[in-house]
Amino acid sequence: MRLQLALLLIVLFSCDRKSTNDTSKTDSIIKIDLLSKAEFTVNKLSEIATDIEYIPLQTTQSSLIASFVLKTVSINDRIYLRNSGLGGEILCFDLDGKFLFKLQNTGRGPEEYTSITDFDVSSDNKILNIISSVDRKLLVYGISETGFTFKRSVTLGDPAPRKVRIVPETSNAFVAIPPWSGTEPTLSLLINTFGDTIHFKPNCYKYKMVRKRNFRALNEMLIYSLGNMVCFKEAFSDTVFYVDVKDNFFKPRIIFDSYGTLYTPEMRGNPGIPDDHTSFITSIFETSRYVFYSYGTRETRNSDPPIVNVFFDKRTKKKFKLDVEFFFETIFGNPVKTPMNKLNDDLIGGPGFTVRIDLWDINCSSGKLFSFVDAITFKKYVESEDFANVKVKYPKKKDELKKLADSLEETDNPVLIVVTPKE
Repeated sequence: MRLQLALLLIVLFSCDRKSTNDTSKTDSIIKIDLLSKAEFTVNKLSEIATDIEYIPLQTTQSSLIASFVLKTVSINDRIYLRNSGLGGEILCFDLDGKFLFKLQNTGRGPEEYTSITDFDVSSDNKILNIISSVDRKLLVYGISETGFTFKRSVTLGDPAPRKVRIVPETSNAFVAIPPWSGTEPTLSLLINTFGDTIHFKPNCYKYKMVRKRNFRALNEMLIYSLGNMVCFKEAFSDTVFYVDVKDNFFKPRIIFDSYGTLYTPEMRGNPGIPDDHTSFITSIFETSRYVFYSYGTRETRNSDPPIVNVFFDKRTKKKFKLDVEFFFETIFGNPVKTPMNKLNDDLIGGPGFTVRIDLWDINCSSGKLFSFVDAITFKKYVESEDFANVKVKYPKKKDELKKLADSLEETDNPVLIVVTPKE
């Protein structure tokens, strides 16, 4: 009997070890050397992507897009855009660019928001979550074929939340709270649609202000979705965690080796502490093949721009940085020099994929990359010598761009650019 029991235990533990090993293959931790130099610089789309689409967004009185889009979310056959402007609104289009409906519900009522800080859509296209930091609340709306319907408002209180992601295949929301004051009890919070706490990660990086400082930690809680995971990185941490949908636990996803140089809570609390030898990470997201991240170091601090954008290839373990161009924008009548990453379109010959170096993380969803080009800029480019002479991988699609440009008015909504990265 003892022998049989021993054999049974051996079999059970062997099965358990096998299961653990199989899981580790799919959920293995990615390790990235933050400070090592990139292999090369990328400036062509074909080096990281297999396809690019230019989608004209229907222009109606209800679908006018302001000066820029603050966030893009793509779920199945729909695209949701957070429009800039006072208060904010969410516009919904289909994959052909047809305008479907929008949410514009600013106000002080229980179903309304003062402004939109962040939003996300569930993986089944049925729930919209909005965070309003000003109101200290999460608003939940249902999504139908014809529009948004208010469901409930969840008061979150202080400290004010900043970002939200709906955990795929669930209705649970992951809410991120930046270290506004340094003493917040928690920074990473998983709740259901009624506001009940499911799991949380306590603030392990508390600090105390030695000197008064008007500082708002807006972009230090980094969140993104990948497949059925919501991933997040807290300020001062070198680790990206993900929410495991099986047990709702937070588990390591990526570890950045910064050689102990990451910016510390002590430096935040006391600006008198030297930070000349520190590094910092400003944005992260993933596609099936790449980890994209932005970072700065002592060496880059005095360069122009001070931030480096990198793609890490999970398959080859190599990394490469993106080429930087500078564009001049007129803001309040003054020219402003803006660093942009531009990938030239050698696939079908369009004006290319251009993103401000600090806005990549809000332009990635469902494994695809998004950007915009003004209708007038698109038309002028297609009429240019550059377009006529460019050699591309798919000439037939280049011909289609000419038809698209001819169909546009200069005052139309911007054209949405959708890039499919390599698998």
